[in-house]
Amino acid sequence: MTIGRAVAGSILGTALIAAAPAPNPWLGTWKLRLADPAEKPETLVYSDAGHGAMRMVSVEDKSLIVTRFDGRPAPDTGRGAAAGPKRSLAITALSPTRYRWTFAIAGKPFVSGVNTLAADGRSFTEVSWRVNAPAKTVSLVYDRQ
Repeated sequence: MTIGRAVAGSILGTALIAAAPAPNPWLGTWKLRLADPAEKPETLVYSDAGHGAMRMVSVEDKSLIVTRFDGRPAPDTGRGAAAGPKRSLAITALSPTRYRWTFAIAGKPFVSGVNTLAADGRSFTEVSWRVNAPAKTVSLVYDRQ
């Protein structure tokens, strides 16, 4: 191998690494931090769905949504969604560690919120509100498992 080829290969390799998208910091299993043992538990599993999409599963609610962080509603195709009106979730990335979302039932927005990943990546905070009562917010914390 000539020195020119070695340098070109090194530059190309560095460019490909630099061009590779950063890993999605949201991927993993998350459990709702319960303030009271009587509260309903919630486990969320976020995994890579390929092509920039994320697969979101709510274990207890039997919900499954694949979203692209582009603001477009994505249908809930999980077993829990089969029994009632159609549910969907629209997510818009605000940054790699923050996103805005709106959950809709039968096409009508019902709950909105913003999820923010902690600096250490070990938890995220969800601040949400009913669309018809935006002043009444709820804050929840999910811990990475």
